[in-house]
Amino acid sequence: MAKTWLADADPETCWAHQTWTDLAALPRREYAVAVLPVHGFADYGADRPLDAEEVLGGLLLRTAVTAVKARFTVRVLPPMRFVAGGPGGFFSVDVATATDLLQSVAAGVKAAGFHKLVLFNTSPANEPVVAAAAVDIRVALGLAVYLIHARGLGLDCARQQVGDLGPPARHLAGLLGEIREHRAPPLDSAPDGPLHPAPAESEIHPAYRSRYFPAQPAAQLPAGERDVLAILPVAAIEQHGPHLPLGVDAILGQALLAAALSRLPPTAPVVVTPAVAYGKSNEHLGFPGTITLPAATLRAVVLAVARQLRAFGVRRLAVLNTHGGNSAVLPPVLQEVRDTLGLETRVLRPGTPPELSPQEAAWGFHAGEWETALMLACAPELVHPARAVAEYPARQTDPGALRPENAAATFAWMTRDLSRSGVMGDATAATLEKGRLWLTAAAADLAAKITARQGA
Repeated sequence: MAKTWLADADPETCWAHQTWTDLAALPRREYAVAVLPVHGFADYGADRPLDAEEVLGGLLLRTAVTAVKARFTVRVLPPMRFVAGGPGGFFSVDVATATDLLQSVAAGVKAAGFHKLVLFNTSPANEPVVAAAAVDIRVALGLAVYLIHARGLGLDCARQQVGDLGPPARHLAGLLGEIREHRAPPLDSAPDGPLHPAPAESEIHPAYRSRYFPAQPAAQLPAGERDVLAILPVAAIEQHGPHLPLGVDAILGQALLAAALSRLPPTAPVVVTPAVAYGKSNEHLGFPGTITLPAATLRAVVLAVARQLRAFGVRRLAVLNTHGGNSAVLPPVLQEVRDTLGLETRVLRPGTPPELSPQEAAWGFHAGEWETALMLACAPELVHPARAVAEYPARQTDPGALRPENAAATFAWMTRDLSRSGVMGDATAATLEKGRLWLTAAAADLAAKITARQGA
């Protein structure tokens, strides 16, 4: 399977690969360790990409987690990617926004029943704000918060090579073991012997990585190229029923975008910005594993990306949104980007298949046939078909005109108001064949919208 987004994660321990029922069933979650990687962007020289902290730090973390996962439960969250402190850094955000991001994820970790959170920070520029946030989280939420700076492990992003990560990875594995044992019964000691880097089970799709903005050294970034279109993927980490993982929106966003980019000519002026894996998902609270950002925080992150693009002379921004809960937040933010920064903006929406039944097309809007089929096509090992259910929030034949969506009169709802399973649609109707067909069609549609000067 291609990586779900730009994160070097062990598939077994990746938070976003779990279903909400998987997390709810974990035994003794109070002793499990949740890890939130925090990566920044920096100019480490002509031979280093801007995301060197994530490239090296992500592999370091995966190597350490691979070494300890048989001894205790560890779950690694999708990484935060920012430089705190305001203008001056690459993709920088203000301190308040950085703090809100960290606290929002921590709140989701606590809601999932975890008691221990590790902030694994690879960015020297972020060390003060991450340290302050750790105390704030401890005070506000009562979580046991642990702070590990990669620099303290000996990671040097300006000089270190992938093959040199053995010593810091062993150190990190040992620290994770101590954290697991902190105020808990002791575990057996880690096995002796060399710790080798975790195998690269999959690679980021080359069409995606080749157009990823931070994959280039600073000197090679597009400057003043007004015709360049920058695509910002915005998704969510939230429940998708008992049969699909928490990271569906992020997984499908990258799968669709990678497939669409593969259809573009090599010379097409298109780049991809750092993805926003988390979104406004508070309608899914009450299901373990859901992480939600306040609308104001999501707005601040999108504005930070837009400001960075403008600083490099990029004047066209398209947001690929794969989560419905973001739909009310993004249009006014993109209007603000147009008014204050002068960028041309639009939202990219992959087309849905015409083969859906009228009932599914109207009310199958979460974890139903469409999303389940696409997941079978791009990440089948994360789908549990035996757990799939059909559950609708409304029927076309229901009396009256009041509806939860798409009606003259609607009502504000949370998922648990409408669905016991978290599914709104018929997941049982999904097949691999439909998924392959729909993925191909949606990628072609998305590629056409990317190349169109104006798009829906």
